[in-house]
Amino acid sequence: MNPKLLLSLAVVLAVVSFNTIAIGDDQPAQIVILKLDDITAYGGGPINPRWQRVTDYLGDKGIKASYGIIGYSMEEENEAYFNWIKSLHASGKVEFWNHGYRRRSAADKTGEFEESYEIQKEALEKTQRLAKEKLGIDLVAFGPHWSGMNEHTPRALDSIPDIKICFYGPTGTKKLVLPRYLNLEVPTHVPNFTKFKADYDRIGRDKRCLTLQGHPCSWNDERWADFVRIIEFLIAKDCVFMTPSEYMKTIAGE
Repeated sequence: MNPKLLLSLAVVLAVVSFNTIAIGDDQPAQIVILKLDDITAYGGGPINPRWQRVTDYLGDKGIKASYGIIGYSMEEENEAYFNWIKSLHASGKVEFWNHGYRRRSAADKTGEFEESYEIQKEALEKTQRLAKEKLGIDLVAFGPHWSGMNEHTPRALDSIPDIKICFYGPTGTKKLVLPRYLNLEVPTHVPNFTKFKADYDRIGRDKRCLTLQGHPCSWNDERWADFVRIIEFLIAKDCVFMTPSEYMKTIAGE
């Protein structure tokens, strides 16, 4: 066979996307990152009981996850809330991330990451600063709360050196972007095991890493049951649950 053809064939066979699992006996375990949104303080205790339920469940299963903190929740002094976050952070089981700053309401026509570069940069900086001052934590990952992202978001993100990872976009940033392949919730706020399993079998099973978004405060008992079914399904698939920063280290080969 032509040596040039052999070389070309070798190159084609060697090029395998890092986000696709190789097929074979030595297939690596699929990685799952749980992206759980909307951590804020709760009037009757440090955290909403639904957040405590998911935290206890994941802890009992030895599963790592990532929780998004909305920055405004750290403005007022709340020792119980802060201590709850710091304790989980110290355990290494949960990574907290920047979920924007604004307490958005339905009256707001746009999200903060659909606005100007200056507004977006300020929002990112506020949440980073508050997390450092109140919690002693550098937030490494970002995902917007109740907001899309626009042409200014890459520049705003790239202006924050501590942030290394971005959930679900945007294009053009220098940060590591964790893509969305399938949804844990369908529709949003509603875990849906039947839909998840069908989508997993169709488009998710060969992905190296799945980043799955959820909103624990919205999970009543029925929704909670479907979340548990999804987790048990992934455990049965021998998936490895990681934090965003741990996954970034696997890419770097550390």
